[in-house]
Amino acid sequence: MTEVVFSTIHGSHLYGMANDTSDTDVFRVTTGTMPRAHHSVDRLTLVDTCTVGWDTYLKRIFEGSHQSVEALFSPFKVWHSHEELRDFIEGMRVTGPRVFEKYERTIKRFCYGDFKRRRHAVRLNLNLADLRNEGRFNPVMMPFAVQYANNLATEWEGEDLWLKLVG
Repeated sequence: MTEVVFSTIHGSHLYGMANDTSDTDVFRVTTGTMPRAHHSVDRLTLVDTCTVGWDTYLKRIFEGSHQSVEALFSPFKVWHSHEELRDFIEGMRVTGPRVFEKYERTIKRFCYGDFKRRRHAVRLNLNLADLRNEGRFNPVMMPFAVQYANNLATEWEGEDLWLKLVG
């Protein structure tokens, strides 16, 4: 029987960037052996759920999947089963060239997107700096960081934003 290990609010509500039109994103990790993440959207409640099995979740973390890493460091995790995994999860650090390179590729790609993607590029760049320094980050942005991301995403795009972020 597949059990939910933990779930967390995700997306704009996790980051502190939600507005009146934002849907609710939920990230769930299960004991299942699904080789890929499964997305489902409840059109009535506007809840978008990403469900991933434990083995795939760990693999995605160490490949630098920002969604998986954000769920790892979410302060809003709710444990549903397998409480014995809590210390393991809460003590994890995520580092290494593979993770950093994936973040950099994602940030660069997002720099060329619409406002929302550009804002995510700035957010991910802030997270990457913390990963490099501490192996962890808090995905919940303080209001000044949200304003910083909004300002950069409004003023810069493409190569200019990328160069602004990487110095």
